[in-house]
Amino acid sequence: MNKSPKVIIPHSESEKLLSLPTRQAEHLFQSYDQQQQLEILRATRNPKAREQLYYLVPDCTALIQESPTEEVLQVLDTMLGTGLASALLPCLSNEQFEELIDIAVWRDGKLDDESLDLWLFELSECAREDLGRFLREIDIRLLAALLHNRIKLTNLYSGLFIEGGYIDPTSKALEYADENARAISDAIWEADDEIFFLLLRELFAIDREGDVEAELAAVFDAAQADRAQRVAERDKAAGIDVTEADLMETVELDSLYLDSEEEEQNLVYSETEDGEYDDNE
Repeated sequence: MNKSPKVIIPHSESEKLLSLPTRQAEHLFQSYDQQQQLEILRATRNPKAREQLYYLVPDCTALIQESPTEEVLQVLDTMLGTGLASALLPCLSNEQFEELIDIAVWRDGKLDDESLDLWLFELSECAREDLGRFLREIDIRLLAALLHNRIKLTNLYSGLFIEGGYIDPTSKALEYADENARAISDAIWEADDEIFFLLLRELFAIDREGDVEAELAAVFDAAQADRAQRVAERDKAAGIDVTEADLMETVELDSLYLDSEEEEQNLVYSETEDGEYDDNE
């Protein structure tokens, strides 16, 4: 006779788990079936507290891939710029990563290049195998447009060098505006040299245009159209008939990242030397 799963109150269980010593919290959380774990995660509105719950299982890949992309993004958003997001990014499926990028780096239908730069930094901290997998989900034209003024091709014969495969990130034919651009270039090369050369070809194509600004605008317009089509297809598959434009008229997208100050005080815990979660106050 199969034992029925015990009835839980997700929000209460979340608070209980976050108040327990680490080992006890792990044992209790792992005693729930996956559906119950997901219910507890969804009942935990504070992203930092939700992150702690993900860590209560040896491998949170399945939980992350079964979680709504928006909720995972809330967690990752708290880590941007620290390099810590690279611990959870590999858990995303390719489809989730594509959706995450569509949400995170576009604002009001326009590319937020600062946000894209932050995500590229986090990606550069990932294992190269994971980075290579995700790079294939990013529009290479956007990368080229973002890095156009930060990675310059200095040689008149750069096109020949690119086609011949004679350029790598240390080549004198490349000039970097900042160390972050150099780090991104190094990471892309190490993860997938084919994508590295595709990126250089796009950079070279932009530089060859007489009107660079017009070419960049065309790149952004094409990328925006592709992104809009992906969003529409995902909405249709999910049975959503409200367009993103309609949503923008009534909903502030920044509300996706709002944390209740009360929850911040009550649910965020730090682990003590004894392995217990204590209030940060």
